[in-house]
Amino acid sequence: HCHSRHATVLACAHRPIPALHYMIAIAGSDEVPLAPYATFGSEELAAAAVTAMGTGRACLLANHGQLGAGDTLAQALRVAAEMEELAAIYWGSLAIGGPQVLSAQQMEAVRAKFAGYGQQGQFPAATVE
Repeated sequence: HCHSRHATVLACAHRPIPALHYMIAIAGSDEVPLAPYATFGSEELAAAAVTAMGTGRACLLANHGQLGAGDTLAQALRVAAEMEELAAIYWGSLAIGGPQVLSAQQMEAVRAKFAGYGQQGQFPAATVE
């Protein structure tokens, strides 16, 4: 996990990141969910993060930061870096009236495209179970 600036701003504002950009698919869901606040280092925070992530690969930790996961450390870092980029895009879009969120159907098309696009394995969580 990390305390990247834009993701932490959103975590402190209790704002999950919606599907405002197709790259949200690497989070493994159609949004980056928000885990409720719990004291850092606590079992309560760990349980909240696991629940928020579900089968996904990322979540925001309320009043704390973000968590990214992957099958390898490199994948987890890729997820965390992409979540920070998406947080910055979301934050910026809020300043000019808010994002136009992609539909579930549009996100399904993204996941289907990722399945055969580019270098295989570069999108660690492109499917939603």
